[in-house]
Amino acid sequence: MRRDYRTITYAAGLIGCAVLTLGAIITALAYRGRTGEPYSLLNHFVSELGEVGVSELAWLFNGALFIGGLCLAVFMLGLALRLRGWFGAVFGVVGLITGLSGALVGMFPMNNLVPHARVAMTFFDMGLLATLLFSLYVLFSRQRLFPKWFLAPSLLATAFFVGFLYLPQPHASESEDMVQSAVRLMANRPAVWPTAILEWGVIIAVLVWVVAVAFHLRAQK
Repeated sequence: MRRDYRTITYAAGLIGCAVLTLGAIITALAYRGRTGEPYSLLNHFVSELGEVGVSELAWLFNGALFIGGLCLAVFMLGLALRLRGWFGAVFGVVGLITGLSGALVGMFPMNNLVPHARVAMTFFDMGLLATLLFSLYVLFSRQRLFPKWFLAPSLLATAFFVGFLYLPQPHASESEDMVQSAVRLMANRPAVWPTAILEWGVIIAVLVWVVAVAFHLRAQK
């Protein structure tokens, strides 16, 4: 039974990362924005790949988000079982919310801005907490499951979450939140948009962390 849920855990993590990565790459290659511009990680947000009516393959990206988010939820729950105890229970709740909110971003693309913003910010808030909890577990607990070098990918993801959520937005006015500022600035998109870069940093760092943990679980006997 233990081997079964370990297999499900790492398989869900790897499959989810593969689906998200392929979905994003294929959609980005076909993307043309409102002014005909190609997609760029330097000044386009992740969710723009799923904007119906703008992104040609929005359905593909949103489907990949939904499947990948569900896989992430399964991965997080399986990982929580390995952490055990009350800490594992807390991590499991946080991880489940992270994965499910990520899946819901695919259900509520940018066209439905209010629910989209809510589920997206839930993903970022809970994702920050999940990677921080994992980092604290590796650093302070008397565990032998994960070597200390796992702090590198988890803290990197945590740092990107913090940067995306809390660093001052250079193009935002005091009366706007992050989402309102982004919508306004899309009409006159900066060539380099730090907030968009940080958002992609979050996604890439989380994928790296999940893949590292999944392969480590797969290698265990």
